[in-house]
Amino acid sequence: MNKKQIIGLIISIAVLIAVFFLPIPMGLTDKGLITIGLLLFFLIMLITEALPVGVICFLCLALLPTLGVTKNLTAGLSGFTNTILFFVLASFGLAEAVTSTPIVQRILHALLKKFGRDVRTCVLAIMVAGALVSSIVTDVPSVVVFMGIGASFLKLFVNENDRAQTAKSLMMGIPIAVMLGGLMTPAGSGINILTIGLLQSQAGIQITFLQWMACGIPIVIVMVPLTWFILTKIFPPAEIDKMEIASYLDEIEVKEKVDSRELKVIVIGLIMIFFWLLSSFYPFIEVTVVALFGCVSFFLPGIRVLTWDRYMKAVSWISFILIGTVLCIANTIVANGVSEWFVNYVLPSSLSFSLMGGVFFVSVMCFVIMLIVPVAPALIGVLTPVIISLAATTGINPALLIIALGLCAGNCYLFPIDTIPLITYTAGYYKMTDMPKAAIWLQIAFVCLATLWLPIAGKLVGLA
Repeated sequence: MNKKQIIGLIISIAVLIAVFFLPIPMGLTDKGLITIGLLLFFLIMLITEALPVGVICFLCLALLPTLGVTKNLTAGLSGFTNTILFFVLASFGLAEAVTSTPIVQRILHALLKKFGRDVRTCVLAIMVAGALVSSIVTDVPSVVVFMGIGASFLKLFVNENDRAQTAKSLMMGIPIAVMLGGLMTPAGSGINILTIGLLQSQAGIQITFLQWMACGIPIVIVMVPLTWFILTKIFPPAEIDKMEIASYLDEIEVKEKVDSRELKVIVIGLIMIFFWLLSSFYPFIEVTVVALFGCVSFFLPGIRVLTWDRYMKAVSWISFILIGTVLCIANTIVANGVSEWFVNYVLPSSLSFSLMGGVFFVSVMCFVIMLIVPVAPALIGVLTPVIISLAATTGINPALLIIALGLCAGNCYLFPIDTIPLITYTAGYYKMTDMPKAAIWLQIAFVCLATLWLPIAGKLVGLA
C-alpha cells in the first residue's frame, strides 16, 4: 500500500469508530448517525483507493447488518434487486456488439468525409462521432475505441511537436464528447440509469426515455461544438496537408456494403431503441425487459454476434458491484432518516427556490462536491435522497432536480479525475493542469445551459 492508501484506511476506520462516541444530533437516531459514519467510511475508502473498489463494496455491504444499520444482510442487499442493475448488464452486451463491428468506423468515416476539411474540423468530426456512439454505448468502451482512433490520426503528424500540440485538444475533446454524448439517452451511461433507478425507488417517479432525451439532447447539441471551439482556441491543433487527411480517410474506410453481422447489430439495436421510445407512451413496456431481450438476441442461433465468453469479458463487474452497493447505501440513508434530517436540521429552514433556482443550486452543488468526492455513483447515491426531501419542502417536482444531478455528476471534467478523462490523461497526451484551462468555461456553460433549459424541457414533457 502507498502512503495515500494507508492514510485513507486509517482515516476511514477512525471516522467509523468515532460515530459510536459522538453525541447524537437533534432529530437523528443512533442508526442514522452510524449510517453517516458508514457513508463517510465508504467515500473515504473510494477516494483514497485504500482497497480495490470491489473489496470496499463487499466490506461495506457486510458492515450494514454488522453495525446494526439494517435488520439483516437481506435488507442490506435491497439495492441489488433494482432492475436498473440488469439494464447495466444488458447494456454491456449492446456495447460489445456495436464495437465488434465496423459501425463506429462507418460513422467516423462519413463525418470526416463530410466535415474533415482541415485538422480542426477533423477534431470536431471525431468528437461528434464519439458523442453519437456513446449515446447508446457506455462511456468506457466508447472512449477506449475513440482514443485508438485519435491515436491513429495523430500518426499523420511527422513532427513530434505538432503531434503533441494537436493531441491536447483532440485527447481532451474525446472523453468530454463521450461524456456529453452519454447524456442523450438513458442507455448512454450507467450514471443515467442509476439516477433514474434511485428516483423511481425513492420518490416513485418514472422518467421515460423521451423525457430524459428531451432534457439531455439540446444541452449536448450546444455543448459538443462549444467544447470543440474552446479547446481548439486554447490548444490550437497544428495543420497538415489535405492530402494527408485524404490518405487517413482511405485508411479507415470500410466496405460500402454492410455485411450480415453488422446488419444484425444495426437491426437489433434499432428495434431496442424503438421499444425504448415506445415505453414513453406505453408504461407496461419495461426498459430493462427490452434491454434483456435485445442482449439475448445477440447470442441466438442464426445471429451469434456474441459468445458468452466474449460477453463475460466485456462486462465491467466493478461497475455492477459499485452501482449495486451505492443503491444499497442510498436505501439505508432513506430508511434511517438521514436525508430527512439533513434537509430539516442542516439546510437553512428558510431555504426556498424557484424551479430555475433549484436546478442552478443542484448543478453548482454537484460540480463543487465532485471536486472533493470524484466518484459519481457514490455522489448520486448520497445526494438523491437529500434532493428529493429538499424538493418536497420547496414544492418543486424532484424529477428535474434529480435529472440535473445526473447530468452534472456524469459530466465533471474540471480535472481529469473521473474514470473517462483519466483514460486519455494516463496515456500522457496532456497534463493535469491543461484541462482546467478549458474545462472551467465548459463547466460554467453547462450549469447555465442546464439552468435555462431544464425548466423549459420539464414543462414540455410534463415534469414541471
